[in-house]
Amino acid sequence: GALEAGPPVEGGGGWVEPKIFHENVASAFAIAGKTGVPAGAYTFSDLQLVYDMGTGSPLRTSVNCRAGSYFDGRRVQVITSPTWNVSPHLELGTDYQFTRLRFPTRDQGVDINLVRLRVRSAIDARASGNAFIQYNSTTNRLDFNVRLRYAFAEGTDLWLVYNEGLDTDRAPDGIGAVAPLSLSRALILKYTHTFGF
Repeated sequence: GALEAGPPVEGGGGWVEPKIFHENVASAFAIAGKTGVPAGAYTFSDLQLVYDMGTGSPLRTSVNCRAGSYFDGRRVQVITSPTWNVSPHLELGTDYQFTRLRFPTRDQGVDINLVRLRVRSAIDARASGNAFIQYNSTTNRLDFNVRLRYAFAEGTDLWLVYNEGLDTDRAPDGIGAVAPLSLSRALILKYTHTFGF
């Protein structure tokens, strides 16, 4: 799952937005592998409240809350993204999303936690790097992404990218829990050059 994002608010502020949805579900689908939505036509609604401190403060946060009906059940969701500009060269942040889904008529429900840690750095105008670690409680998956960039000149960049996904819910081997299993791994070296005509 991916964290949701709202419209950017440069100077800080917020909004309140009521929403109405209509979905025609052709075939049943699962949510987080623990509950599902049957086929059918659904009309549901919720109310979303968003507050963003903007980008002017070294220590800031945004809060995105929504609650209401969801297909044939109910949803409550909270997303918060505190960020700290430690210096002109380093930014630390985290994103936390909690989603509570309940379907009383089917006696089903699930709580979804999604956590991401972010690091952004820049030595100077040429060298920069980004990294994040994300954990999804429904899949017990831990994902890493590291991107290093060096700009030789305007339009000429060298990128080194590392991605890995780990399964953190492996069964014990009789002695103790085994190490997380790597589900995917990639190391990418990319060079880009823009030609002028």
